[in-house]
Amino acid sequence: MNHILIERIQSLGLGDKFYLLRVSIGPVQEFITEARKTRDLHIGSRLLSLATCNSMKPIFDKYGRDFIIYPYLGNSNTCPDSIPNLYMTIIPENELNSTVNQMEGSLRNFWNDVAEKVRKKIPDFADLKLWNDQMHGHFYMNWVAIPITVEELEKSYKSKVKDVQQFLDERKMTRTFAEWKGDNIEKCVQCGHRECMPDELFSKLRGNRKFKRRIKERERLCAVCLSKRFLDESDIGLNKINFESVSDVSARPFKQLIGDNKAKKEIEYFLNEINELREFLVEKRVDEIENLGGEWFYKEYFSYKFLKKQYGLEDTSELKNLSKKAHDALTKVYEGIGSEPCKYYTIVSMDGDDMGKLMSGEPLDEFKIDDQTDLSRILADTGEDISVLIEEGGNGYCVYSGGDDLLAFLPLENSLQAIKKIRLSFSDGFKRFKGMSAAPTLSAGIVILHHHDPLRKGLIEARRSVENAKEWFIKKDAFFITLRISSGSVITWGSKWIIDDFTIRGEDGVVKIYPIQVFDLLKRFVSFMTADQGDGLSTDFIHDLMRELPAFYKYNEYKLNWSFSDEMFKTEFKRLLKRHIPEKSNLWNDQVTTLDLITEVFAHIADPDNNKQMNVEYKNRVKDNFEHLLQIASFLAREQIWRSDKR
Repeated sequence: MNHILIERIQSLGLGDKFYLLRVSIGPVQEFITEARKTRDLHIGSRLLSLATCNSMKPIFDKYGRDFIIYPYLGNSNTCPDSIPNLYMTIIPENELNSTVNQMEGSLRNFWNDVAEKVRKKIPDFADLKLWNDQMHGHFYMNWVAIPITVEELEKSYKSKVKDVQQFLDERKMTRTFAEWKGDNIEKCVQCGHRECMPDELFSKLRGNRKFKRRIKERERLCAVCLSKRFLDESDIGLNKINFESVSDVSARPFKQLIGDNKAKKEIEYFLNEINELREFLVEKRVDEIENLGGEWFYKEYFSYKFLKKQYGLEDTSELKNLSKKAHDALTKVYEGIGSEPCKYYTIVSMDGDDMGKLMSGEPLDEFKIDDQTDLSRILADTGEDISVLIEEGGNGYCVYSGGDDLLAFLPLENSLQAIKKIRLSFSDGFKRFKGMSAAPTLSAGIVILHHHDPLRKGLIEARRSVENAKEWFIKKDAFFITLRISSGSVITWGSKWIIDDFTIRGEDGVVKIYPIQVFDLLKRFVSFMTADQGDGLSTDFIHDLMRELPAFYKYNEYKLNWSFSDEMFKTEFKRLLKRHIPEKSNLWNDQVTTLDLITEVFAHIADPDNNKQMNVEYKNRVKDNFEHLLQIASFLAREQIWRSDKR
């Protein structure tokens, strides 16, 4: 049976000779990560998807959506929210040049329309030269094409896809760019490499009630970053974005906790005081707690000095009084509910391992165009499933989810469980593909950071963590957690998702192999420290263990590696457990086997000789990596205990 694309070719009478065209739209990472707020990020991601769709438009109009071989776009005529910036199509031999020119023109026209929409919003802005220089040709299209016949499309598809992918990889190594234009003056505070628009423009913007909240004091942006900031959701076909800032993410569980206690007088009083303050600040009143931005649930936001600076106000006793009343009202909410919002949230960046090879059929014995279609559909469906997991199951916010590539924000409280489900969903999705013996794996960068930390730092760290996960471990399939504490400390810990070589001797003397789910191990260990007061494992356990840790390691200067005293470690580990778990604790009654197992697992993780899944060049970092695991576990426990103490 013919593939639908081949049937379409035959119905249009396009002949036998074509070009297999592979296209990449850029820039990607720099365009997305140049963001101060989650709103900038979401707008940037949507613009990239729209730019890709618009470059495809001449193909849709002339030949139909069936001519897009990859990715799977579904049956809707709208642009998917999370479309990859890389796609593949075929073009009739004699129409290649004209079609590519039309594609580049459509991409250029789309971006020019965006630029014009933003420029019309800006009052009395006359410096069009600098604006046009920066906006011109921001999005670019890299492409390569190789000849292909209908017969080759049916019988030699795998070799053709491999060739076109290799050529595009080589093409992308040389980036086309225009001559730099500009002066040695102040650069954009968001991207850091384009020069900012004139100062007088920002003075006018901050004086405009509609825009003053979108531009901070002393914030200077270039034309591209200003466009992302000033585009409204409706300008690019988006619904209202629920998460305006990272504070909305970190405060989300607390907002829901308040929503479940609407009858409490403290909450009614808080909402009334907030509306009094908002009216003074020329903000809209809100009828529901859910409609308040996340920043309104943190007491530091009601500092008189902060509000005065944030809204550009003069000294006034009325603002001082209103801010104090709002601060006191929020304090009563904390006391009434017995909790405070978490000040940390999680950025999750995930990337499928060797997906380029899979999508070109390299690991498969046979790879036909039907297989490409099936894999493309699976990727699209998996991306949608993961997006639902994040936003409904994880209570988070998905920036984009293309199936093999993900960027999302999660509240700290929900993150570990949600990330585990995301990984399983990714693997389960590919079980529908019959031509693969093993499902592809996924590597992740997970960043935990304070909601006042610059967003861009977290985004860069998330991408770096993904790269570390792929680099440190054999066959990848790993994660890296980076913890950015408000004090400025940065702690990183990497691991495989599963420790599949852990062995333990049973009561019958038989050595048994246990695959250890590392997230489950971390969750269980943290739960010991967050048990009911007077019944759990003291967090001082980690402090005391880390103090003794150097005694278990010895550096061999001849072999240039670390040796580890396994038995000494386990003896001390058990001694400290007895010291830091109360004698009458339920942990001793119900968890003795589990505590013994955790002792064995931690000894396994701490031993460089047992880390066989780690690439050789990183094994000397096992000691530090183990310390960082302990520090991250301690942080998670302390954060949870801190909130539960308010109850």
